[in-house]
Amino acid sequence: MSMFENFLEDIDFIYPVLKVLNGSNAEIKQYIDEIESLRDKGRKFISENRYRIDKAEIETEKDPRFLDQDLLKSGAKYKFFSLIIPKEWGGSSVRTLPYAFFVEDLSSVSSGVATIFGAHSLGLLPVLFSPFSLSFSKFMQDVVESEKSYPLIYALGLTEPTGGSDVQQDHEVLKVAKITTRARRTKGGYILNGRKVFISNGSIANYITVAASPELGKIIWVLLDTSSKGFSVSRVENKMGQKPSHAAEIVFDEVFVPDEMILADSDIGYKISELTLSVSRAPVGAIATGIAKGLIKSAVENVGDFKEHQAYKIAEAYSKLYIARNLWIASCIFIDLAGPMKVQNSKIFKILLNISSNVPYGVSRKLGRLLGEKMKNKILDIFSENLSKVSIYSSIAKAYSSWIAYEICTSCMDLLGEKGIDKSKISERLWRDIKLTHIYETTNEVNNIMIFKNLFGKTGII
Repeated sequence: MSMFENFLEDIDFIYPVLKVLNGSNAEIKQYIDEIESLRDKGRKFISENRYRIDKAEIETEKDPRFLDQDLLKSGAKYKFFSLIIPKEWGGSSVRTLPYAFFVEDLSSVSSGVATIFGAHSLGLLPVLFSPFSLSFSKFMQDVVESEKSYPLIYALGLTEPTGGSDVQQDHEVLKVAKITTRARRTKGGYILNGRKVFISNGSIANYITVAASPELGKIIWVLLDTSSKGFSVSRVENKMGQKPSHAAEIVFDEVFVPDEMILADSDIGYKISELTLSVSRAPVGAIATGIAKGLIKSAVENVGDFKEHQAYKIAEAYSKLYIARNLWIASCIFIDLAGPMKVQNSKIFKILLNISSNVPYGVSRKLGRLLGEKMKNKILDIFSENLSKVSIYSSIAKAYSSWIAYEICTSCMDLLGEKGIDKSKISERLWRDIKLTHIYETTNEVNNIMIFKNLFGKTGII
């Protein structure tokens, strides 16, 4: 590789501290091995499927509902749908930092395709963080098994027609947030009514982890089978960018969800939201820098010999990319080693996961519910250790990696001139893709409110 390619691709340049520590720390060595192994799979996937990826981008321009099922099958072949599922359930136990490097590489080619895998993993997080997770072991094992043929797809159902980022904050804001999806208690479970919008994977998901409101200021989480009576997809959005990732409006019309599918009751519903989003925000920063990386490559390939002012611009773009990457890398390391994802290496959790995967399904369901009811607060305390710091770091990483990446993309488009806006070129697509990273996983402006809230103990909203 040339020096400029090394700077874009090699961990020695991207985050040299990791390689410096490699020889002195077994955990860091394992970390780097995880990163490089997953990046290698991701690059092979891109190489094998570049034609399909480009076709998906072109076809979803014409029809937002277009889906290349062979592309998903190829992702399943590389086990991209079970990456964050614990090894004890057949998955890979991939932590946040390796996952972020994976989505950065993929996003440099297609952040839309990267978001299909990312939205699936996002949908899994409330299951993994649920105090009742042991009772859902078969569901996770089914995801792993499905990768042999056609993958089971998950999605996260949170955003509302009249409530986007406000439903992703705290109890005080939830009291005035316009949450339209209601959960009415009935014998043996809940009845859901309402709508969710801009749900990534919502139109293709087999299961959706849904947040619903049983009363003002309260949230519960349930795992919903999309074959349930009363569930429907009303439309797939014809959005500006990241088109291969379907964003759907979904409708609940008297949908019954049994008690055994409840992930979190109203006492802990908000905590599950906080855990899920605090882990998932930092990798959005990686999606953003992946898009920026793709545009830098396009600029270098198309501009050729740089004049002095162009050389300044491209050097500045590289420098900003280094800064932006450091934000999400540092955040992911903290999440993995001191935050919620540290349980991936917890001996106690490994023992419990092994038990749940080796006993009959009916026993694991009962065991998981019983353990969850008796120990839910203790389990959540373990997951929530350092959560305020995690929330601060991940919000900074998400908001400011994506803002800096946007600045990089702007500079590269200036360098490309008329070549940049040609719709047959990747640069035009990447330019449209970058804006979405400011919006999903809570808008950047609201991430600033979350940073303020965790620093000062209040939202700053009157």
